[in-house]
Amino acid sequence: MGERSTNLRETMYDWVMSEIRSAEYAGVPVRVDGIRYSSRDARELHQVMEDHYYMKSYTGDEQGKICCIDFDHIVNF
Repeated sequence: MGERSTNLRETMYDWVMSEIRSAEYAGVPVRVDGIRYSSRDARELHQVMEDHYYMKSYTGDEQGKICCIDFDHIVNF
């Protein structure tokens, strides 16, 4: 694996962890590949994300309030 690819994955991991911490502060759950994670799961999440790139999406309620944030790995891009 090249250095550039490794740096991109680390940047993505840092981004996801930052989003998780912000969402926790707001009381919004975060799922990665359908599994709920918190900032306490950082080590496990790092292993899960090791070989994937991710896309962020939101689930909202009828009033437009964000109820959940999802990160799903991207297969083809």
